[in-house]
Amino acid sequence: MIKINMGCGWRNFGPDWVHIDGGDYTHLDSHNIVNLPYDNETVDLIYASNVIEYFDRDEISDVLIEWLRVLKSGGTLRLSVPDFQVMAGLYT
Repeated sequence: MIKINMGCGWRNFGPDWVHIDGGDYTHLDSHNIVNLPYDNETVDLIYASNVIEYFDRDEISDVLIEWLRVLKSGGTLRLSVPDFQVMAGLYT
């Protein structure tokens, strides 16, 4: 089973996970979250917490298409994004 922690940052989910992030952490397996080194429909789970907001509107379509390319049919894409209303309240 291939499980990817996409944009993981410092969070290490352990050896059962592939850790991909643009940062400089010792547990990373790859730094490229846009071009994945997997064949079509080979990944079981992609978990991406607080990472898609780093892409602009033009970029995010290509990123999601790439993630869906490697995801198995019936696989899981779990996305978590910041709560804009809470963030705006904190800002004001």
